[in-house]
Amino acid sequence: MNKVEEMVKNSVKKAEATRKEYRIHGTNVFVKDPLPNNISMNKVVRQVEYIVPLNLFKNIDVIYIGQFDEFVERSINAFYADGALYITNHQSDHNDMIDDIIHEMAHSVEELYQGEIYSDGVLEKEFLSKRDTLRRVLKSLDYETDNYNFSEVTYSKKLDYFFLREVGYSKLTNLTRGLFASPYSATSLREYWATGFEEYLLGDRRFLERTSPKLYNKINVLNDIEGE
Repeated sequence: MNKVEEMVKNSVKKAEATRKEYRIHGTNVFVKDPLPNNISMNKVVRQVEYIVPLNLFKNIDVIYIGQFDEFVERSINAFYADGALYITNHQSDHNDMIDDIIHEMAHSVEELYQGEIYSDGVLEKEFLSKRDTLRRVLKSLDYETDNYNFSEVTYSKKLDYFFLREVGYSKLTNLTRGLFASPYSATSLREYWATGFEEYLLGDRRFLERTSPKLYNKINVLNDIEGE
C-alpha cells in the first residue's frame, strides 16, 4: 500500500469512527456510544440488509446502539421495546452485533404476528414437550427438578438461575443439543421463538427443521406472508 492509499484508508476509518447515523432498510440507526475499533458499522449494515428481508423490518422504527440503564438493571445487552431496538456497543465482533440485532428483531416480528405464531397452541405444545424431555434428562442425572415449574411458558427467573447456576450453560449446551436450537431457547416460549428465528436467518435451517419442525414451519409461513 502506497502513502496515498494509506492516507485515504485512514481518512475513511476516521470518518466512520465519528459517524453517528446509519440506515438499515430505511430504518434509522443511531450510534450513541463508540463502537470497538474492530467493528465497522457500515459492514454490519450491509450484512444485515443482505440477511434480512426488507419487510421483516416494518415493525422497527429505530435502532439505538450504545449503553442504556436497562442493560444494567436487567443484566442484558439488547432488548426490543415500542418499535425500537436497543443494542449494546460493547461487541466482540461483527457477528456478535448482528446476532443481537437479529435476535431482538425476532421479538418485533413476534409482536406483529402474535396470532399467527401462538394462537393455535402448536408452538407452545412443541416447546413444552421439549421442556419435559429436558426435565426428565436432568432428573435422571440427579438434579432436583421438583422445585421448578417446567410447564410454565413465560420467563421464570428462578428456572433461569437453575439452568445458569446449578446446571451451568456449558453442560446445558450438551444436554440440549438436538433438542433446542440453543440452551437459551429453553428459558421461555418467547426465547424459543427468538432463538429459532435467529437460527433460521443466521444458522442452519435444516438443523432447525429437524430439531423444531413446528417452529421452523411457523417461520416459513411468516416468510410467505412477508413475500406477498
